Amino acid sequence: MAGFSIIEKSNISNFQWAAKIEDTSIPMEKYLTQLEGLAKDKRSPITQKDKEYVLERMIEEELLIKRALDLGMLDNNPMARGTIVQQMIKTIISENARLEVTEEDLKVFFENNKGFFTKSSRLRLQQIYFSDQQFQENSLEEANKAYRRLLKGDEFIDVAKMGSKSALKIPNSLMTLSKIREYIGPSLMNTARGLEPGMFTKPVEVSGGHKIIYLFEKEMASEPKFSQVRSSVSAEYLKRKDDQSLREYLENLKNWYDISRNLPD
Repeated sequence: MAGFSIIEKSNISNFQWAAKIEDTSIPMEKYLTQLEGLAKDKRSPITQKDKEYVLERMIEEELLIKRALDLGMLDNNPMARGTIVQQMIKTIISENARLEVTEEDLKVFFENNKGFFTKSSRLRLQQIYFSDQQFQENSLEEANKAYRRLLKGDEFIDVAKMGSKSALKIPNSLMTLSKIREYIGPSLMNTARGLEPGMFTKPVEVSGGHKIIYLFEKEMASEPKFSQVRSSVSAEYLKRKDDQSLREYLENLKNWYDISRNLPD
């Protein structure tokens, strides 16, 4: 109430900005919000000196930020860049905090991702990756050649040499499904879970190329009931929503700005 009384008694709310530093403006709304916060903390009424103090601190903050940009700190300071990136990510996914998730949504998600929540299940697998960067438009063709060799019975270790050397190395040991997801993603994890030892997938299109997943060993446990893992289902559902929101936002950014790429050969 104290904050609102400030706005009502002052004609400064009629202006769009509270201060200008060259081409940068401090919005009046932002200034009044800061003033309102001070009013809530003070027991006595806000004075003219208080108003001036708040504005000067905001101007000083803006000056420091502007000077940091002029000095190239955003370009050369990894810590500063990391802080801004993390804050942007929090802002992008903050909308999901208001997302209403129904019980039906969670049950459908659980049914489609039972493998992820079967924590004691373990697989030992490897992948052959054919990157578009290396094989250009022939990545699918090369992946199909490898697939046909596997169908003929050629040893995996020999066929794997046909793939890109840049492929992420997967430990050659039994791993939980959640760990496997970190290496090949949720979709391929669920596909691999349906394989039997010695089986492999057809070439699957992924970001940047094509993959073949080969399963060597499988150790499955009984599937949990939804009621037993509901909290985990809810947490994972929201996490993937956040991941999806961030990915969509980044793809939009790539469309909003002109980007020139100059990858070395």
